[in-house]
Amino acid sequence: MHKVLLSYILFGVALISCEKQVCCDVLSELSGRFEHEIPNCDNSDNPEINCTEWLEFVNGSEVDILYGGTDIVQRFTYTREMDFVSLQGPPTSSFLVTFIIKDASTLERSDNGDIWVKEN
Repeated sequence: MHKVLLSYILFGVALISCEKQVCCDVLSELSGRFEHEIPNCDNSDNPEINCTEWLEFVNGSEVDILYGGTDIVQRFTYTREMDFVSLQGPPTSSFLVTFIIKDASTLERSDNGDIWVKEN
């Protein structure tokens, strides 16, 4: 009976350790540029409207981001947790967004479900 219980405990510890390691590996690999195509975007009358939003990880605390169809790239700071990234813009920006880290190549905007995919 004790051997069975011990086996279950060891299996549980191994499973938890593996999941934590995978999550931590994803965080360490989070880099590069992620893009999102704005649905039903038509910029044929105004080429200054961008139909692609993107964010690019510049370093361990900053991203450059182009969002909302504008043509102005902004620098935001970010913080990472186990499964999400929170962006903080300048005091004048009302754009507050959190991305759920799906994997090393996919981010999901938590407020609207938009998927941002890493550029190859």
